[in-house]
Amino acid sequence: MSELHPSPLKRVFSMWTRVEMPIYLGVGITLLVAAFAALGEIWAYQIIPWIRGRIALDVLVVLDKLLLISMLAEILQMVKISMTQRRLSSEPFLIVGLISVVRRILIITAEGTHIVNQASLQHFHALLVELAILALLLFAFVKGLYILRQQRLDESRR
Repeated sequence: MSELHPSPLKRVFSMWTRVEMPIYLGVGITLLVAAFAALGEIWAYQIIPWIRGRIALDVLVVLDKLLLISMLAEILQMVKISMTQRRLSSEPFLIVGLISVVRRILIITAEGTHIVNQASLQHFHALLVELAILALLLFAFVKGLYILRQQRLDESRR
């Protein structure tokens, strides 16, 4: 086909490329707003009232929100890589998975004494199974990150 009349497939790809960037930009801005909103929420409802002596600091809530913000930052990094390099990188996905697993482990263990005192044996057993699965996921994510970084190191040596 001549260049004056591109194929329908080329027109679709051209339109796709023009639409793709504004979508990534919208996703990035939304993630940024969500991260700042979560950070503002930590300060407004936890840190400032604690500094003023109005409440006891709920470290678990603060840690949970900070890990959520870290996940949003990593996802934002994925969007940035997609926009600038026009490719997907697997490392940020592994980091988000790792952060989410650590976040869940911390929540379960921090609430553990409360759960043990009030939960049934069956509920406690389910939490132990969940912790075991999370430990396996943690190992898998760390191993995946290690393999990716080793590959990158090997490629840079060539």
